[in-house]
Amino acid sequence: MTEMLKQIPYWEYLTEDEKKRAAESAYIRHYVTGEQMYGPYVECVGMIHVLKGETRAYLLSDEGREVTLFRVVQGDNCIISASCVLAQISFEAHMEASEDSDILIIPVELFGEFCEKNVYVRCFAYELATTRFSSVVAVMEQTLFSRLDKRLAGCLLRLYKKTGDTEIRLTQEQLAGQVNSVRETVGRMLKRFAAEGMIEIHRGGVMLKNLKKLEETAR
Repeated sequence: MTEMLKQIPYWEYLTEDEKKRAAESAYIRHYVTGEQMYGPYVECVGMIHVLKGETRAYLLSDEGREVTLFRVVQGDNCIISASCVLAQISFEAHMEASEDSDILIIPVELFGEFCEKNVYVRCFAYELATTRFSSVVAVMEQTLFSRLDKRLAGCLLRLYKKTGDTEIRLTQEQLAGQVNSVRETVGRMLKRFAAEGMIEIHRGGVMLKNLKKLEETAR
């Protein structure tokens, strides 16, 4: 466990006693795709570090519409799942595993104690919260002011670059969640992309056919 914990950015600033307690209390949990990690009805688990996979933080409206705030990829940390430690984080965000993930967790009680007694951990927590807030502002700005065709083309390219596979195995509903839109609107845009030769639509996903044109659309 100690070797795993050495991956967290503030490990070297912990006291020997804090390192010992972290090694005794931290644990690794596996989440399957779509499994809830945190939310209004899921208790605060603690500080997380993604060992493998990817998680997604999002807002959920009363009508069931989702707005993705940010993603936490392998090697990254997230404070939202320990938001009960920081009173300044007051909005009701959800977090789920967007793919099968292995997560290193420092329990919330211990992380809260570290924040209270160790200035380095406290600074790390606030710096990370500020970084995530900046990501949220960028998402809101993009959603409000960026055209859907640009966002959707950029999303398809990001998914392609992540896997190296031109076949994107996501439904239109899932793609809509990726670009903070609704399925019907994304469906119409995908049909336009297909008519222009950029993609080919098939059941359960799309095939990218013209990466250059997608890149031009995403600019």
